[in-house]
Amino acid sequence: MIYQRLIRPLLFRLDPERAHHLAYCLLKWASRIGPLKALLGALYGVRRPELAQTIWGLEFPNPVGLAAGFDKHSLALPALSRMGFGFVEVGAISSVARPGNPRPRIFRLKADRGLINRMGLPNPGAEETARRLAAFRDRRVPVLANIVKTADLDGDAATMVADYVETLSRILPQVDGFTINISCPATPNLKTLGKKEAMEELLRRLAAERDRLVAAGDGRPRPLILKVSPDVGEAEKEAIVAACSQGLADGLVLTNTTTQRPASLKSDASVLAERGGLSGAPLFPISLAMVRDFAARTGGRTPIIAVGGIASAREAREMLDAGASLVEVYTGYVYEGPSLPRRIVEELAASGWRPRG
Repeated sequence: MIYQRLIRPLLFRLDPERAHHLAYCLLKWASRIGPLKALLGALYGVRRPELAQTIWGLEFPNPVGLAAGFDKHSLALPALSRMGFGFVEVGAISSVARPGNPRPRIFRLKADRGLINRMGLPNPGAEETARRLAAFRDRRVPVLANIVKTADLDGDAATMVADYVETLSRILPQVDGFTINISCPATPNLKTLGKKEAMEELLRRLAAERDRLVAAGDGRPRPLILKVSPDVGEAEKEAIVAACSQGLADGLVLTNTTTQRPASLKSDASVLAERGGLSGAPLFPISLAMVRDFAARTGGRTPIIAVGGIASAREAREMLDAGASLVEVYTGYVYEGPSLPRRIVEELAASGWRPRG
């Protein structure tokens, strides 16, 4: 309640990106100072062994993760791993460092509890990300890396595929799995990889490189999990299901942000007209429908990470009951504050939800 009544109003007086930067800097510094990490664990950590599950050979202490986009620079992982999350997704990461789009590039939809962003995937690049992750040995939860093509990379599908492969090869030793981002609405030409042939080639090349490095290294499995747009058409859905059935994709993240602007939105028209991906509460019914759809199409055989508008245990439970195995928060985390993961976990446990056997 302190966050909603005191801290959030102060943060929301700032530009959205400046507010995020301030909160992120605090977590970054806390990651380097043992007593602060311990304090965060005491305040926000949670332990519910009955909610633990093993998926893709990875042990998740609870089903609530942090979505990609919050820790783009991979500097706050030690703090975040103590704050109630069952896993953390860093990135998005490209092979080459990029500053992203010009500011302003994040817009609050306070009346709708949402955000619009066109960040353009700012990140320090694969080599620097690998160095940062290697420095953080004190991890408590699985770490997934969201990888994407370098934002301003020109060329055909083969060029883009090679770019993804380079990123994976640089950071594989430092992470537990990958989410493959072919659905960021602010990245030019990315839809090319949503076509069946290009998607299958991307996943085959990534799997081959993954298998080569795993065999030569520690032998630990690293799943390739495809991150899907909520705006895909029927042809793309069929291609995604085919990739799952062929074993090319080990799982799905449903969903990325949307370019849709639902008629129910109440925020100012000038903000709604901003270009970019919509996240938060307005995305929830869209993502929930996608989870149900893909759970049915895959017969429940493909693990699903649900993300989009989750800001309570009720919404997390709806996603899990719809067929997801794990859920992620991001925009809901902005609106609800750092106690959100713990609250969701505790309420899920109290509600009687348990992982499917």
